[in-house]
Amino acid sequence: MAVGPPTPPGPSAVRAAAARSHAAGGSPATLPRRVGIVGSGLIGASIGLALRRAGVEVLLRDTDPEQVKLAEAMGAGTLWQGEHVDHAVIAVPAHAIAPELRAVQRAGLAVTASDVASVKSRPIAEAVVAGADLTTWCPAHPIAGRERGGAASAQADLFAERTWVLCPIPQTDAAAVAATEALARACGALPVRATPDRHDEAMAALSHLPQVVASLLAAAAPRLAPGEVALAGQGFRDTTRLAESDPALWSSILEGNRGPVSAHARRLAAELGALADALDHASEASVTKVVTDLMERGRTGRAQLPSKAGGQAARSWGWVGVVLDDRPGQLAALLTTVSGWGVNLEDVAPFEHSLEAPAGVLELAVAPDEAGPLVDRLNAAGWVAYRRS
Repeated sequence: MAVGPPTPPGPSAVRAAAARSHAAGGSPATLPRRVGIVGSGLIGASIGLALRRAGVEVLLRDTDPEQVKLAEAMGAGTLWQGEHVDHAVIAVPAHAIAPELRAVQRAGLAVTASDVASVKSRPIAEAVVAGADLTTWCPAHPIAGRERGGAASAQADLFAERTWVLCPIPQTDAAAVAATEALARACGALPVRATPDRHDEAMAALSHLPQVVASLLAAAAPRLAPGEVALAGQGFRDTTRLAESDPALWSSILEGNRGPVSAHARRLAAELGALADALDHASEASVTKVVTDLMERGRTGRAQLPSKAGGQAARSWGWVGVVLDDRPGQLAALLTTVSGWGVNLEDVAPFEHSLEAPAGVLELAVAPDEAGPLVDRLNAAGWVAYRRS
C-alpha cells in the first residue's frame, strides 16, 4: 500500500515539540537534522549549500520556481513540498519576513525558525501585528553577502569566519536560539548576540550607509566623458564595488531601517558640507587642518575593525616590507630566515607583484618594537627591507 507524506502537525503540536526540546535542555551544539529554507536567492541557497555539506537535509521553496530549480541544480537542497522540518530559515527581504514566518507557523511546518534580514526592529514589530508565534522564532542576520544576488551566485563558504548576529527578543524560547546558533556554526560562522535596536544602529553605519555612498560615488561617473571614466584607478573600483547590488533588495532594506540610516546620512552630509565650505572659502592652512583632521579620524575608525569576525580591534603592528626577486624559493627562504631569528609574525600582507616586474614586495606585521631591528637584520643579511610608514 502506498503511503503518502505525513500530515504536518498543527501549530499546537509544533509549540509542544519546542517546549519538550526546551525542557530537555537541548544543547546549543545540536544541529537540526532537517531545515526548510524560504527563499532560494543568494543567502538562502548559500545556507543550503553549507548545511548540505554539514550533512543536513535541506528543503527549498521560493515564489520564483526557477530560483528553486537553480538552487537544486547547484546542490543546495530539494523542493519543499510541505514536509515538517526541525527549523525554518526565512531568507526573504525584510518586508516579507512577517507574512512568510506566519505562513510557516500557521501550517505547522517547523519546530523553530529564524531569518536572515539585515533589519531587525521593523520585522519584529510586523510579526507582532501579524500574530506570529514569537516564542519559536529567533531573529538573526548573517553578516555576509555579495554584490550579485540569486542562487547562481551562492557559495557554500559564504559565511565562513563571518559574524552571524542573533537578536532574540524576550519571548524567544531557548530552543529557537539554540537551533539558530547551531545552524550558524554549521555554516562556518561565529554567532554573536545583539539587541534588535543596537543591531539596526550598527548596520546603518557599517552596511546600509556604505551602500548608499558607493552608489552615489558610482552615479557620479556618467557625468564624466567616456575617456575620463577610463582613468578610474583601483581606489574608485574598490569604493564603488557595492554599487552593483540589487536595487529592489536595498530599497527594502533602507525603507525598513529609515531612522538610523537617516541619522547617519545627515551626519555624513554635515561632514561633507563642512569640507566643501572649507575648500570654497578657507585659507590654505585651514584646509590643511580640516583635511588632516578628517583623514586622522578616518584612520582611527579603520583601526577599530577587527582582523577577524568577532575579534578585538586590530592592533597597530609594525609593518616591514621586503623586496623578493621573481625566482623560486625566495618566499620560503625569507620566512625561514625570519623564523630562525625567533621573530613572531603577526600577519602577512598579500604579495604585491606585477607580472612584468623582476621583483615584488611582501609586507610582514610584527610587534612595533621589533620592526626597526628586523629591518636592520634583513638588510644586513642581504635582503632589501624597509619599514612601512
